[in-house]
Amino acid sequence: MFHWLKIAAGTAAAFVYVTCAAQAADALTSKEYKILLTPSLFDSQPLTVANQFLTDLKAKLKTTTFDRTVDGKFAEDERRTVRFYDSPGTCRLKAAGYMLRTRGDGKDTEITLKFRSPSQSTAAATDVSGSVSGAKTKLEDDIVPPFKETFSHSTTETLSASKNLNILDDVADLFPGTKSLNLPNKDPLSLVSNLDITEQTYAGAESDLGQQDADFSLTLWYVGNASKPSVAELSFKIKSDSGDFTGKVTDRSKLLFDTTRGLTQWVSTSTVTKTEWVYQYQPSYCSSVQLL
Repeated sequence: MFHWLKIAAGTAAAFVYVTCAAQAADALTSKEYKILLTPSLFDSQPLTVANQFLTDLKAKLKTTTFDRTVDGKFAEDERRTVRFYDSPGTCRLKAAGYMLRTRGDGKDTEITLKFRSPSQSTAAATDVSGSVSGAKTKLEDDIVPPFKETFSHSTTETLSASKNLNILDDVADLFPGTKSLNLPNKDPLSLVSNLDITEQTYAGAESDLGQQDADFSLTLWYVGNASKPSVAELSFKIKSDSGDFTGKVTDRSKLLFDTTRGLTQWVSTSTVTKTEWVYQYQPSYCSSVQLL
């Protein structure tokens, strides 16, 4: 599988291709439905507001053919710092379909390499293997409005406190499969858009969809130590270790997704994903990249 990208510097342009290394395809083990909410609604008392959202969602579901219930309520879950890394100017990872992200709570930090594709087989066959014992790899289906599916193959592992993220070669050290991309290993690696994100998540609500449950999560992103969120996302995830998602589970998930989208008093008009928002926060960060 070839991924073409054009990297322009001044008036000169170079065309390169990167390849996806073949490997045994992982099974699809989860589907996550994601909808952006209006972040300003969570400026104060976000937990109270999050549970008001659940109340409105339950009321709306009663007017549909949804034959299940949403149970539980949101409670504070994790608070951590999120950072994305890429090569400034060229954004070589993003251009090749990859995302590199760290998450830390002040004690431990994990790093994730994720490859995304509209093709499940392409995503599954792309080598994202890690280098640390205990690294976890998964294949997921991410669904965003109106109903766009993107398959992501990712590996998450512990990041040593002594490991620097300064050049692209550091990525290959952590995730050897990226060596097939033949990236300029001495090119710098830096914080995308120079952003430190404080992430607060809320969990606890769920819905029995039949063979699987939908586990809800609300994620708020704050720029640095800001008191008001810049991004709010409601998601629910359905997991299946066997990769078996029945028709009834799929139909109920779609109805739950569409009903949530219909809560126009809550839903954001923005169409960008959280990752796209990071890259667009400082548009000049990828100033010399044009995707073909």
